Amino acid sequence: MATIDRPLALAQREGEHGHPGGGWTLRLHLAEEGVRQVLRQMQAAGGKRPGARAIRSIFYDTDGGKLQRKGYRLSIRSQGRRRFQHIETARPGSLWRDAGRWSAEIEDGAPSRGSIQGTPLEDLLGDKALGKLRRVFSVDLRRRNCIFERDGARILALLDTGTIMAGEASEVIAELRLRLLDGPTGALSAFARELGASMHASLTLRSHGERGWRLLQGQRGSADADHHGDIRQGMTTMEAIESICRRGAAALLDDLALLQDGAGHHALHETRIDLRRLRAILSFCKPVLGLEGEGLPERLRELATFLGGARELDVFCDRVLGPLRQDAPDAPGLDAFAEAVERRRGQAHDEVAAYVRSPAMLEFGLGLVEWLGGLTTSEPSSAKQARLRDRPMSAFVNARLQRRLDSFLKLSRDLRNATPDRQHDIRIRAKKLRYAVEAFHPGLDVKSGGKLLAKLRLVQDLLGDLNDCRAGRVLALTYVRGGEANGAASDFAAGFAAGVGTLDPSEALARAAAVCDELASLARRRPGKT
Repeated sequence: MATIDRPLALAQREGEHGHPGGGWTLRLHLAEEGVRQVLRQMQAAGGKRPGARAIRSIFYDTDGGKLQRKGYRLSIRSQGRRRFQHIETARPGSLWRDAGRWSAEIEDGAPSRGSIQGTPLEDLLGDKALGKLRRVFSVDLRRRNCIFERDGARILALLDTGTIMAGEASEVIAELRLRLLDGPTGALSAFARELGASMHASLTLRSHGERGWRLLQGQRGSADADHHGDIRQGMTTMEAIESICRRGAAALLDDLALLQDGAGHHALHETRIDLRRLRAILSFCKPVLGLEGEGLPERLRELATFLGGARELDVFCDRVLGPLRQDAPDAPGLDAFAEAVERRRGQAHDEVAAYVRSPAMLEFGLGLVEWLGGLTTSEPSSAKQARLRDRPMSAFVNARLQRRLDSFLKLSRDLRNATPDRQHDIRIRAKKLRYAVEAFHPGLDVKSGGKLLAKLRLVQDLLGDLNDCRAGRVLALTYVRGGEANGAASDFAAGFAAGVGTLDPSEALARAAAVCDELASLARRRPGKT
């Protein structure tokens, strides 16, 4: 189900002082049983149970988050009696590189003018700002390590268990980091698959520091919080795409891990959004990425479709059946009908849980990173594509957005009389445009970009309500036609739910058409429109 059958493009780790290192790494999120299984394998490989080292890292910033805003993280790590200062870039931007890092052993347990000398923070933090640094979150770990030998390679396994604390919030860490010491890179991916075949494991792109900041900002598992990545004015188009794809993949893997941990309906909904957002970005960037990117969106669509069955039942149960049972508790057959649909809903979620806890989950993550990594590092297929990649982000985005917007407005003409199928197409186009505007918002005129977003969201919501009603009606009628009904009372209840969940489309279509007219006016006035 939704596997991406290409070998993994492994993540090259950056070494000390910001210079590329020779290692390759993978981070695996583990369930509780996975931790125990890794410990058993470590014991078998080393002949004894590996000892645990206690490591505590305190992350520092100003109250206003100056370092994070400027793209850096500062931490002091305590290990026994020794203290180490780490400064890493907070904008990895890449799918396969860990952040660049400047490290030094220090005598004191806090940053000082001397400790930041010779690092990027030397000019960034004056004496006043240095004095305003405070502890913002901590990471407490127990780390075990072991070297495995596989297929002529030596692989260092670092098993981290512990907790991230950010104010009143906390997050459990259960992570296995695999680092290739020497040997063929394919051995590392093969070892990850070997582990994933016998335990619940999923790929993650987040470092402990990145997870701590997201926890501090209340962003765990939220795609909306950072969907435009770390793009900023002055980036080339390819640099911006790489950053956005990395953030999109990280958010998707986060939410899949939440599903694996049993997070429930909201995580399912967010995962589908992640999948659609990433597909929309790849489609928007097709002139830059070329033909090599055509296979990945289809695989993302397959997974979104698979998850869609459970999501449609969630919407029908929560938005139609729940209120209906409260408003009409005496309706004949309604309880039996609702219970039957809830059973089907439970079965659909069981199928999702079985998938995300299977080896296919890890394979999906490995394949996803490989595909995206290949897209963003592939050689341009033509001189035109090379120019597109190297031109300023804002130039590409504004030109591409105008073409997409013109196409959308052409499709949405006479929306009031559109058939349900065309309504669906218009809604999907609005959603894709919205995701593109959100992703590249820093490259757009702030005022016009904000107005476009508001209008596109409204069109999507209005047509989305009509689509949900049609989907609910189909679910109710399928219940009857599938032979699940138990007599006339159940037939009545299914019809009752189908009728109650039906909206008069004329008002919603009229409002959506009016918003499209406003979008057309905005499109004519966009900066750079000729």
